[in-house]
Formats: sequence, structure tokens, C-alpha cells
Amino acid sequence: MDLTQLSCEDFLSRLASKAPAPGGGGAAALVGAAGVALGNMVGNLTTGKKKYAAVEADIQALNARAEVLRKELEALVQADAEAFAPLAAAYGLPKNTPEQAAHKAAVLESALDAACAVPLQIMEKCADLLPDYFSFVKGIVDSQDLSLNISREMLQKDNQLKLIHNALEKKIKNELHAMLANDRQKYEEFWKEFGRQIKFGAYSDYGMHAELLRDLLLFWSAKEQKMVTLQEYVDKMPAEQKYIYFAAGDSTDRLAKLPAAELVMDKGYDVLLLTEDVDEFCLQIMRSYPRKDAEGKDGTVEFKNVNSGDLGLETEDEKKAAEDATAENKPLFDAMKDALDGKVKEVKVSTRLKDHPVCLSADGPLSIEMEKVLSKQPGSEGVKSDKVLELNVNHPVFAVLKAAQEAGDTDKLKKYSALLYAQAQLIEGLPVDDPAAYAEAVCSLMK
Repeated sequence: MDLTQLSCEDFLSRLASKAPAPGGGGAAALVGAAGVALGNMVGNLTTGKKKYAAVEADIQALNARAEVLRKELEALVQADAEAFAPLAAAYGLPKNTPEQAAHKAAVLESALDAACAVPLQIMEKCADLLPDYFSFVKGIVDSQDLSLNISREMLQKDNQLKLIHNALEKKIKNELHAMLANDRQKYEEFWKEFGRQIKFGAYSDYGMHAELLRDLLLFWSAKEQKMVTLQEYVDKMPAEQKYIYFAAGDSTDRLAKLPAAELVMDKGYDVLLLTEDVDEFCLQIMRSYPRKDAEGKDGTVEFKNVNSGDLGLETEDEKKAAEDATAENKPLFDAMKDALDGKVKEVKVSTRLKDHPVCLSADGPLSIEMEKVLSKQPGSEGVKSDKVLELNVNHPVFAVLKAAQEAGDTDKLKKYSALLYAQAQLIEGLPVDDPAAYAEAVCSLMK
């Protein structure tokens, strides 16, 4: 049947139901016939005996219903010099099961195949059109400028293809930014499904795409108790805050209870809680985020793991007091380091502990959480972070350690050192080296 010869009633019913066009062709064929059919209907209305004023309402109704259809199908097919059709993922796919998502992808691919039923289809699939971090998007590209008299292998290196790649990448990024700004709930649902892929994009290729993707990232805020962007975090930072603080692990509840995280939050600063293995690598590759200074000048603020290095929270007097206490108790700390037999690089007085007796921190670029992630990778079993055992000199446990060292009770000091190190491991989410020995040591204290 000729699509342009559909009656007004039949065409409107198909618009309302979005039923397939007779003779096949799917949604793309129906959209293709919409302009001609609407023209016929408008012509029939205006060439009758009624004057234009009498049928103006009917014409407006037709135009309104056609506009509704156009908007509903806009996410399916957008035809221009270059066009793309997002997979339903960014428009509600996270609400579906994997099986439903696969079915929708298959249906969309069939629709795109029908839309591509033109005299010449150069390539059915072209991975070079989109970067991996946007591979959840499916679509078609129609261009009159591609070189046709060359092989597909040469086409993949074609400069025009690179221009289309850049245009598609920019358009998808803008669509995601618009969703983030205008429909936060939908974006967070999308993020649950595909956020990991975008974070890998920011981390891969040595952070080459980090600047492009950084404003799409979401992380859990310990203070806000919700997902926030990096820009939202920076906008709420107090003027005196020096870093964007984060803690990495496998659970937001556990991370929020880390001694260092509690100290940062007690200062009134927020902490981003990172629970995916790629999260810390993503922030470390970015290193910093834009922030205006007190005078409104452009600057940056660095990311800081709450369990690594100097947190920038203590005053110069507090730093000096900690250094003096470490020097004063050097014999005790050396004995504890020897008792732990190379498990820690250093034992020292902590400036990040308030109520807890002990914690582990990392000295150097490799954090404890990064060690945990890398140790699961083949060939990376020997990767270790430089661990530092930090003690709270104001906790009663420290007095017990000092008394054992002054009494020359090396066995007790060795046992207590092992216990404290195991406790610090558990706090960090690390496995205890010898669970049986740890359990025996705890039981011996209860006798």
C-alpha cells in the first residue's frame, strides 16, 4: 500500500497507536511518510467548500498531533547531515532487567536497519564512530561527504569519520549534561547502570578524556547522604578547605566510620565515599578539579585520600607536637616496627586520630585501597603500598605499650604490636595475616 494514500482517519489512528506502517518499514518508514500524508490531509481540508477559518482548528489539531509523534520518535531517529539514535539506556533502560534491555536493543537495531534501507549502506557497524565510554549508544550516521571509492579499512582512517566522531561525542555529552541538569532522578538511574563505564573513560588513556567527562561523574557524599557531582562538592567547600577529601573502600557505611573520615567531617568538611574499584584511580589520574580562589581567580583544588599523607587539618603547633612525640618515643616505635617484621614502613604518632587507638595510612602514591584492587589483577600479586602504623598518644592503649617497653617485656610488646596491627588492618578492610593467631591473642587477654 502507498503510505502517502492513507486516509486521514487511518493515519491519525496510526499516529495515536504508533502501529507499524502497512507493508513493513517500521517506525522509520512511518516517519518518512508523515510529511507527505500530512500534506495530503491539509490539502483535502483546505480545498473543500469550507473556508480556511472553519477548518483552522482541525489543521492546528493535526499539527499538534504530528508534533507529539515527532517528539516521541526523536530519540529513535534524528536525520540530518549526521544523525544518531540513543539506545533506550539513557531514557529509562536502568528500570529494565538485562533481558528486557537486550530485547530493546535488538528491537532498536532492527529499526535502525530498516531506516538504513537506502541505496547504499557503507558499514553496518563502525566502532570508530564512538569512544568506548559512550558505547551504550546505538545509532545511524547519514553523511553525503564520506569517501565511497575506497575500502572499508581505509574509510576507518578517513578524516571525515573523525569529524563525525567528534560531533557525536560532543552531542552525547551535551545530552547527558542536559539530563543531569533537568532530570536528576533519571540521570542517577542512568548512572547506576553506566556510571562505571564513564569513570573508566575518564581514567583510561592516561586521563586524556578526564576533562571531557569530569562534570558527568557522581560520587556519594558522606555529609549530604546523596550522590553529588564534583562541582557541587566544590561549590559547598568552606574557603579554608585545602583539598577534596575522599575515602575508598567497599561500603559507604564502613568508610564513613573510618577514624580519618570522622576527623575530616568533625572539621565541617565533606568526604566523598568511593565504593567501586575504578573510583580512586579515576580521581588520582585527574589529580585536581577547577576552583576559584577567594579573589575569584581561576585555580584548582587537589584530591586527597583521608588515609594517605598529610590531610592539611592540623596547625603548625599540632604538627610540631606530633613530631616531638615521635622523637621522644622513638625507642618504642623502633621496637614495634621490628616486632612487625617489615609489615610497616614506619610507626609514628598520629595527627588523624581522635578516639581510636590506631590506624594504618599509606606513604606514597599507592594507597591501601589501590593495593587491594591491584592485588586481584593477574601478575600484580607483589604490589604493596608503604604502610605506616599511626598511634594515638592520648589513648590508654599507648600508656600500656609504653609501660611494657619500659619494663623490658619484649614478648608482651610484640603481642600487643601484632594485635594493634591486625586491628588497623580490619579497620581498613584488609584481611588479617593470621586469623588463628589473632583470635588466640585476643583470647589470651581475656584470661
